[in-house]
Amino acid sequence: METGATVEWDFHDFPGAFPVYVIEVVADEKIVLEWQASEGEAHNIEGSEPKDADYRTRVTMNFKGLDDGRTLVEIAEEGWRENQAALGASYGNCQGWSQMLCALKAWIEHGINLREGMYK
Repeated sequence: METGATVEWDFHDFPGAFPVYVIEVVADEKIVLEWQASEGEAHNIEGSEPKDADYRTRVTMNFKGLDDGRTLVEIAEEGWRENQAALGASYGNCQGWSQMLCALKAWIEHGINLREGMYK
């Protein structure tokens, strides 16, 4: 990814590809992205129908090398409106980031793909 680029992401557990705007990339330190906000409960909640909102949220990923060779990864997503629907969507995204970090850790440290077969 490069600063200023627009990439397309597509997930099995989220219907439809969508653009992701790369705001800033600092190699080995930081990635800042923006994408279309949605409001409502996450797609994986039965009966939910989140709606696209008319604003973007900003995702900042910081990477810090630790003395023991590991990397601390911090992810923050901000810019949500202050209403119940945005709160529900923010919790869904937080769940997604947590799952992504767990899957990444299992893959890097143990070669285990936690997502294999998950969405068949």
